[in-house]
Amino acid sequence: MSMKDSQDLRVRRTRKWLQEALLSLMLEKPFTRISIAEITNQAQVSRPTFYLHYRNKEEVLEDYLDSMYKNFMIDMQPYLDSIIQGKMAIKFFEQIADQAVFLRSLIDSEVSYLVMQKLHRYCYDVIKQSLDQPPFPSMEDKTWDFVIASIAGSVYAISIRWLQMDMPKTPKEMGELTMLLIRPGIREMLTQGRE
Repeated sequence: MSMKDSQDLRVRRTRKWLQEALLSLMLEKPFTRISIAEITNQAQVSRPTFYLHYRNKEEVLEDYLDSMYKNFMIDMQPYLDSIIQGKMAIKFFEQIADQAVFLRSLIDSEVSYLVMQKLHRYCYDVIKQSLDQPPFPSMEDKTWDFVIASIAGSVYAISIRWLQMDMPKTPKEMGELTMLLIRPGIREMLTQGRE
């Protein structure tokens, strides 16, 4: 292992410890009441080490959300060609359910804007990738950007409401409900694209 690889491993490990420490503390108290000292104590790293990796605790949270987003996107890849059948929507709600405790704590917190922004971006990117393959028209058409934004906004709003209501339906039921709501619009746009 080269010196650079061992440093990269140490950086990733330290960042993971700091993220896990912050998440653990967020289960105990609001984000705004968590100090850098508490994060470093929980992670068992020094304060200077914290500042080698992050400027503030918001950066730690944002870094975690970015890694969660990346993992969601990787996990979603096999489902991108199944938007019409609804498998993709079901998988999306399964992912949300897997992170429900964390996401719910953020939605009701002072940093809700971070999770809202990341979740909306995730919805948009997944739908864009899904619609950017046959049989859908070329994504060069600016109209499709509005279609994607509309679907992403709808899926995002439904998922937030589902979390706020303590997930009264299963991910499968939510995926099916979501598809009942958005499938007609997608089909209408496909029909218009062929005329």
